[in-house]
Amino acid sequence: MDPHERRRQILDRSAQLFATKGIAATTIREIADEVGVYSGALYHYFPSKEAIVTELIREYIEDLSARCREITSRTLPPVERIEALVLLALTTSENYRGATTIWQREGEYMRDRLVEADLAEIADEVEKAWREAIAEGVTGGIFRDDIDPEVFYQLIRDAVWQAPRWHRPSAQRSNADLARDITRIFVDGFRPRTG
Repeated sequence: MDPHERRRQILDRSAQLFATKGIAATTIREIADEVGVYSGALYHYFPSKEAIVTELIREYIEDLSARCREITSRTLPPVERIEALVLLALTTSENYRGATTIWQREGEYMRDRLVEADLAEIADEVEKAWREAIAEGVTGGIFRDDIDPEVFYQLIRDAVWQAPRWHRPSAQRSNADLARDITRIFVDGFRPRTG
């Protein structure tokens, strides 16, 4: 097998094992068994289990951040930008289901891996994009100023973050459909009251 294909296989199977069993409970031997190689052969591709985790998170964060930069470069109005960020989060979670599940289960451990891999600043770009869209909406009068923007951010972020646990995109209900609904639910409650 081509070394790049083998490396991809190790990452994919590791993500499945980590998501199912947890990182601490997964052994190098189990990963090797899943890939069909001896345990020692894994070390030709990754120096440790932590290196596998770091690479899974690197792929996820770098893709998420790059797509986020595409959204922010379009200078969309705040509501449209929030909907685009919701869709981005849903799509990235779908594309990186293993990494998303690992992160949801082991957030503190994952944040430590981000810091060790010098990825924390890149990851913070996404949070910044959300906060800027919300702040612009408040400043522009599109969103209410009597609700703490931090509360709005935390609630919508958590709703989006949890959605992949119950939502699977289909022909009847795509990620774009869900992104639109989440945005409507949250934004309509964050619009200024009339009358």
